[in-house]
Amino acid sequence: MRVASRLLDTHNHDYLFPAISGGLLANAIFSYHSWRPVADGRSASEQFSRVRLSQPQVVNSRRPLPKVSATSYAGKRLYLLRHGGKEWLDEDGHSRIAVETRMGHEVAGVEGLYSHVTLPMEQQIANALQRRWLRFMARAGAGLVLPSPTRLPFDLQSWWKQQVEAAHELDRQSGS
Repeated sequence: MRVASRLLDTHNHDYLFPAISGGLLANAIFSYHSWRPVADGRSASEQFSRVRLSQPQVVNSRRPLPKVSATSYAGKRLYLLRHGGKEWLDEDGHSRIAVETRMGHEVAGVEGLYSHVTLPMEQQIANALQRRWLRFMARAGAGLVLPSPTRLPFDLQSWWKQQVEAAHELDRQSGS
């Protein structure tokens, strides 16, 4: 069973990655609610005091969250990740129109008006990004531990090892 199918089976939403509210992730304020706490780090949720029905209470968060350490992206804007991906596509020599379209940009002038992205262009980009991923996996090795702040619906460590094995298999097939 593919990872996407396993993830879809874990919830009752139409989307693979729904927003916390269950709706479209595109409608969520992703940068504030998701990116900043991950990039900048955050302390674990703690108990807090409140008054309910005129009675003071000390309660735990409804969604207790573990501590997340700051990353190298602390204080940086999310768009830098997208632009890093553009650099990879440029390095690999993909069509300017395919790269800019993937970035969500419009190319001005006649070039933008009359140029279109074809399915083979999209497939070349997907293949190039997959090769980069597999090279990364081969270098990282199976021993890399990927922490997750929440329990995942599948065994991440086993999945990681499968990715490393696929990367090594690709290396064997290409003779490098």
